[in-house]
Order: sequence, then C-alpha cells, then structure tokens
Amino acid sequence: MQFLFILAFLVPAVWYYVALGKRISAEEKKAGKDLSDEINPFTGGR
Repeated sequence: MQFLFILAFLVPAVWYYVALGKRISAEEKKAGKDLSDEINPFTGGR
C-alpha cells in the first residue's frame, strides 16, 4: 500500500521534470542558443 502511495507522488513529479526538460530543449534548439537566463523555469517557455 505504501508503495502505491509513493508511486502516486513520484511518477507525476518525474513526468513533470522530463516534460519540462524536453520543452526547454526544444525551445533552445528553435532559438539556436542557450536560454538559461531567459527561460521561465516554471513553464519552460520564454
């Protein structure tokens, strides 16, 4: 039971960070440069 409870929190958190990383990567490829200082860390967009 505890295992399912941990998974219920862990899976969405990992999914969120993976999706955010993919979006930031796509934004940087589109811009052709590093957007570390320009990107919103909560949305992954400019």
